Amino acid sequence: MKKALILVIAALVVPSAALAAKPPQAGKSAPTVMYVLKGKLSAYTAYDASTKTNGSITITVSSSNHHGKELKGQSLTFAVTADTAVVLHNGAPIANGDRGIVKIRAAKRIAADGFAKTLPQSSAKQVIDLGAKVSH
Repeated sequence: MKKALILVIAALVVPSAALAAKPPQAGKSAPTVMYVLKGKLSAYTAYDASTKTNGSITITVSSSNHHGKELKGQSLTFAVTADTAVVLHNGAPIANGDRGIVKIRAAKRIAADGFAKTLPQSSAKQVIDLGAKVSH
C-alpha cells in the first residue's frame, strides 16, 4: 500500500513540475520601420516576371518621414521585386524627373553614416509615381 501511495504522489509531482517550468522565450529580432522617401524618380526598370529579374528605381530624396531625415539630398537606388507595389500616375510609365514616393522597410537603428550604404540593400515595398511637377 505504501508503494502504491508513493507511486501516486510521484506521478502527481512530475507533471506539476513540468507545468511550473517557464516556456523558452522567443528571440527578439531587430525592430524594423517604414522609411517613406519623397523626391524625384529616375532610372526606373520594372520587375521582369518572365526572367524573374529584379528592376530598380532611383530617387533623389527631397524629404522623408522621421526615420529617413538624414537622407535629404541623397540619390539612392532600390531593387524593384515581384513583391513591390508600383502605382503609376494616370497609367503612364514612370519618367525621369517625375515626383514620387518610395517606401522601404528596414532596420530601425542604422548609424547616421550608414544610411546611404545600408538602406539600398532593402528592396522597395512600394513605389508611387506622382507625375511631373505641375506649374501654375
